[in-house]
Amino acid sequence: MKQAKLLFLLIAALAFASCGSDDDDMFDASRLEGKWRKTIRSGVMDGETVIYTFYPENWYSGRIEEQVSAWPDEGWKTQDLNYRVGETGHINIFTGRTYNGESKSYLEVDIHKLTGSEMIWYHTDSNEEIARFKREK
Repeated sequence: MKQAKLLFLLIAALAFASCGSDDDDMFDASRLEGKWRKTIRSGVMDGETVIYTFYPENWYSGRIEEQVSAWPDEGWKTQDLNYRVGETGHINIFTGRTYNGESKSYLEVDIHKLTGSEMIWYHTDSNEEIARFKREK
């Protein structure tokens, strides 16, 4: 009897331990919220300053305000974008303008790293880094 009870408790403990929430690995767009400045990579000639401000609307989508300045004396150009991000951090960024009734694709990348202060984008299905961002306060 003791062995049957012990076996039952062991099976129950294993079953409980293996039951994890599927939501644990789900990418939450609220982690993107805020202002992100594109950092200049060493050895890359880039005169642009790019800032993305993310406004999540739910766990997988939201709005982005993109600000670009080519040179300090040229001012800022602002563009409104939208995004959808998958559970793995794959993000589709698209314009609000439509062509044949559909939004235009603007950029498609994988978020390789996202911490409270840094974000790194890679080309989709690649190990090639295309941009790094630092969170602005």
